[in-house]
Amino acid sequence: MERKTLLTHCSDEPGLIAKITNICYKHQLNIIHNNEFVDNTSGHFFMRTELEGNFNDAVLMEDLEFALPKGASKKLVDSSKKKVVILVTKEAHCLGDILIKTFDGTLNIDIAAIVGNYDTLQPLAEKFDIPFRHVSHEGLNRDEHEAKLCEAINEFAPDYLVLAKYMRILNPAL
Repeated sequence: MERKTLLTHCSDEPGLIAKITNICYKHQLNIIHNNEFVDNTSGHFFMRTELEGNFNDAVLMEDLEFALPKGASKKLVDSSKKKVVILVTKEAHCLGDILIKTFDGTLNIDIAAIVGNYDTLQPLAEKFDIPFRHVSHEGLNRDEHEAKLCEAINEFAPDYLVLAKYMRILNPAL
C-alpha cells in the first residue's frame, strides 16, 4: 500500500468534495485525512486529501480531469515523510517554526537531527527529543569546517538538508 496526497485547486462550485471523494472511493483509496478551503474573495476551492491504497496515477488523474471544472489544478505527491537534517546558527525563530509545524503534523517530515555551528539551540532540540550536533567553525578554515559538518550530517543519512537561518554559504559538494 502506498500513501499519496492529492492537491486540488479550481474555481469553486457545489459538489466538488463529493466528486473528488467519490472518485477516490471508486479507485478503492482510503481517505486518511482531508482539508478543504474556499477563498470567497477569489471564488477558488482548495483541497488536500491524504490517501492510502494501490494507485493507478494516470487513471485517477484522468478521472479527476473529467469530473472537475476546466482548468483545475491537480497534483498527486508521495506522502511518505522525508528524513531531514536541519542546519542552524544562533537564531531560534526559523527552527522553532519548523519544530512546531512538524510536531502538530502540518509539516510532514522526520527530523533526524539538528546541526549547529553554535550550541545555542541545543536546549530547544532537546525539548523536542531531537539529536543535536555542535560543529564549531571557530579555528577552522572553510574546507575543514565543511568536512566536519559533512561527517555530522552523514551520520543521519538525510534525504534533505534544511537551512533554518543558517547563514553560511555551502559548498555544492556538501
